Amino acid sequence: MTRIAAALLLLCACSKEDYKNQKPPEEEAPAAVPEKKPPPPPPKKVLSPEELGKCDLKATGAVTAEQTSLGGKTATNISYWFTEAERKNMMGVDGFVVNCHGADIKFSILPGGGKKDGMPFEPKKYVFKKGTGDANVMVTFGPTRTLGDAAGTVDITAFDKKHIAGTIDLSGKLVGKGASGNVKLTGSFDFACPGFSGCEN
Repeated sequence: MTRIAAALLLLCACSKEDYKNQKPPEEEAPAAVPEKKPPPPPPKKVLSPEELGKCDLKATGAVTAEQTSLGGKTATNISYWFTEAERKNMMGVDGFVVNCHGADIKFSILPGGGKKDGMPFEPKKYVFKKGTGDANVMVTFGPTRTLGDAAGTVDITAFDKKHIAGTIDLSGKLVGKGASGNVKLTGSFDFACPGFSGCEN
């Protein structure tokens, strides 16, 4: 009995010694928290056809016609309505194209390829003499007749990241098969930025 008691005491002593010599378990490092990505930008507001704006044109003289065309991506191609990275991939100089296209009249103002800052991102009156100026204008009436040697103005009265607006007052010779006489084109447009990356609608 004495031997059993002594053996038990020895076993307990060894167990206590082993426990003291054991290293405490190492704490696990906390798992790395993945970096939070910034939320994506909110989607651009989808504008209704009415909100995209319109262009009203009137031709008098050798051509008589009145026309209203709507805005949208086919009506505007404006470098200033894209991000800087996108603009670098676009061909040509900074500027804009405005189209008022319908069945009877097609009007466009577009870069002339002259001065680098010929079409700035701000209101400006573009003056044309014999079809030349800081920009180009193209006007057609129906499938074959055009406005030759256009003279007058396209006055951009408002231009920002929300819309472009202006007035048209041009005149010239009617050119094309069977065409004769002079024609005058007047009108106005106000087109909203149609959801491009640089729009603020």
